[in-house]
Amino acid sequence: MDKKIAIALNSVDLIKYALFKEYYLPKEFDINLTQERILMKVKNSINMSMVAISRSIGLEKGPFSKTIDRLEELDLVKRNRSSDDKRLVYLSLTPRGEKLANEIETKMETHFSEIIGRLSEDEQNDFFKALSILNNTANILINK
Repeated sequence: MDKKIAIALNSVDLIKYALFKEYYLPKEFDINLTQERILMKVKNSINMSMVAISRSIGLEKGPFSKTIDRLEELDLVKRNRSSDDKRLVYLSLTPRGEKLANEIETKMETHFSEIIGRLSEDEQNDFFKALSILNNTANILINK
């Protein structure tokens, strides 16, 4: 394969930048953007271990664990040890975490709708088709 994957993946970062460059987390949420990313990943992921979540958001084990400690102190997440493999730890949202994640998701959807609304209908269709393809490909790679 002649394609340069590392270079092509840069476009994913550019898309994220374009979507998030004007996004600000409301101060009343009382968490930072890293904590927000973790909450949203836990909310929207099924059965991802702490290790998988930390890798997916690009945080090393130490800072990630400290961030999870803080989210537990805020009563937003809880750790759940696997009954099959005691080395695996999963995260789940507490009721308070679920409420906050829903509020964040609503704010993000409003923000992203405004950004995506700048595209023509055809461009929007292409965008969502590309996201669907990336999502399906990611799931294939993760499960192989």
